[in-house]
Amino acid sequence: MNSSLNTLWALMRREVWESPFAFKWTPLGIGVLVVLFAVLMLVIGARLDAEMAFTLDAVRLFGDMPHEQKRLMVSGFLFAASNFFLQLMILIILFYLAGSLFDDRKDRSILFWKSLPVSDRMTVFSKLLTACVLVPALFLGAIALTHLALLVIGSIYALMAGINPLQDLWLPASLPKLWTVMALGLLVQALWLLPIYAWLMFCSSWAPRLPILIAVAIPAGVSIAQHSYSLISGFRLPDYNIGLIMLRRLGSGVLPGNANIDFSGGVENIEFNESLYMSFPAVFSHLLKPEMWVGWLIAAVLLAAAIMFRRRATDQ
Repeated sequence: MNSSLNTLWALMRREVWESPFAFKWTPLGIGVLVVLFAVLMLVIGARLDAEMAFTLDAVRLFGDMPHEQKRLMVSGFLFAASNFFLQLMILIILFYLAGSLFDDRKDRSILFWKSLPVSDRMTVFSKLLTACVLVPALFLGAIALTHLALLVIGSIYALMAGINPLQDLWLPASLPKLWTVMALGLLVQALWLLPIYAWLMFCSSWAPRLPILIAVAIPAGVSIAQHSYSLISGFRLPDYNIGLIMLRRLGSGVLPGNANIDFSGGVENIEFNESLYMSFPAVFSHLLKPEMWVGWLIAAVLLAAAIMFRRRATDQ
């Protein structure tokens, strides 16, 4: 058991070593940009408010707010600062999984990996776990560093305004709770997107070239065929459309900024998350949705097919 876990961990680390820019330097770069943007906004504000009278008065008013209101404002700001990390992370994961099994065939390194005492099942699951666990953990680490940097900057202004930064910023931020709910949210989001991830890996396991385009073209083609048949046969739109179902799955979830979209109606059927916040009840309630369990079954079938194609793969 320990040997298998060590092998799995080594394979996951290999994935990070092969893509250091996407998995390590990109989240750190985003954190630097977020902090620089915050500093730039403060510099511009200082230029407009020469003696910083209005700025410091606003900080003092914030210090006089009730604790619950300060908690909502600080955590909301930190979640908002994390949103760009999370959305870009999903995009990186999608492109990574689309090429995860294809790249080994393209550069013929698959022959080397097949010569090692590592099963194809282990290889496929190591790539999936990298996308579902390791990459989100790296991005969460960068988010945590960004939160600390932003709170340090806020503490400087709090001291200038004469308020207690520990009491008025750091305690309302509730960083351990905030980071814990974000970690759970990232895990649940990965489980929610598991059928999308498995579909990309399935396409990557057999596509002759450009797996990301094939992964998009197949559901798009099926969607067009469904629409055409429904319009010709009954002059109506189909009740279920595979392409729109996949888009809805990809755009929804527990992360801030996600949207639950009902394509049976107009814009009024687009429901965004209640706020910028994530909460434990909202995260755990997502696990109870029937769509979550159905998605796992679909993912299991697609992953089994990906493993089968991986076993049959050659250097072609």
